[in-house]
Amino acid sequence: MFDFKNVKAVAADIDMTLTAKGQDLPEATVKAFQILHDHGILLGLGTGRELNDRLKNQAKEWHLDYEFDFLIGMNGGMISDRFHEGMWCMDLMTTEQMKEILTWMMPLVDKYEISINAEGGGNNNAMNIHGELISSMIRRGFKFDDRTGDIDGFCERPCFKLLFRTTPDVEKLVRERFAEKFADHWQIISTFPGTVEIMEKGISKGSGLLRFAERNNIDPKQIIAFGDNENDNSMLEASGWGVCLKGGGAGTLAIADDVTEFECLEGGVGHYLFEHIIKPMNW
Repeated sequence: MFDFKNVKAVAADIDMTLTAKGQDLPEATVKAFQILHDHGILLGLGTGRELNDRLKNQAKEWHLDYEFDFLIGMNGGMISDRFHEGMWCMDLMTTEQMKEILTWMMPLVDKYEISINAEGGGNNNAMNIHGELISSMIRRGFKFDDRTGDIDGFCERPCFKLLFRTTPDVEKLVRERFAEKFADHWQIISTFPGTVEIMEKGISKGSGLLRFAERNNIDPKQIIAFGDNENDNSMLEASGWGVCLKGGGAGTLAIADDVTEFECLEGGVGHYLFEHIIKPMNW
């Protein structure tokens, strides 16, 4: 059984784990994080987002009076912590690799008008800008460069990953076609029903968490991780105790050590920390 009294760090996914996209942290989570921070437990984010200035200032956006101790970005492809200068970063996907993947996937992209965007390396190119891509632009305060139907223009600069946004039914077709040709070197992982990301195989939130733990001499068995979907699974499995949010994806619920009593918007992470660490420790 996991020893909650010896927890050294807590890592959590953002979207639909800590809070809904673009929203503040629930009050229960804010209070729990403050107590853990005051008692020296390290707090970190594990996200699919790029570690840019906005993510580095996420604590301020949530009105916290401290910074996060570590950040795992790009699904494990970028690692930063306050104990070391600089940032570890995976290699970018080359423009030739991007073109090869997109050329193979275009029959589905065109047929179902699948939204695609490149992320990382200063790449803001996208195709079929609608739905979630428009919502993403509004939340993040920038504009995608429309390269619909223009593979060369879309692939003008390297990126870390490609995101395909569609419906869950079409996602299945995307996965099947992708696996026919690229399963040996690339991986495709779900971040939300209907949304998948294509990136280098072997990079994951789990590998990022282990890299952070190693560079800071922390036993991964002393880390709690929270998530809600497929791209969080490796992080939950790499930690000493992996917790899925109530209402999370079926695959994540299946591999988790435990499930929160409350959902994301109810402050599920915060309530769990109060129940399993803060109250037993009388903090």
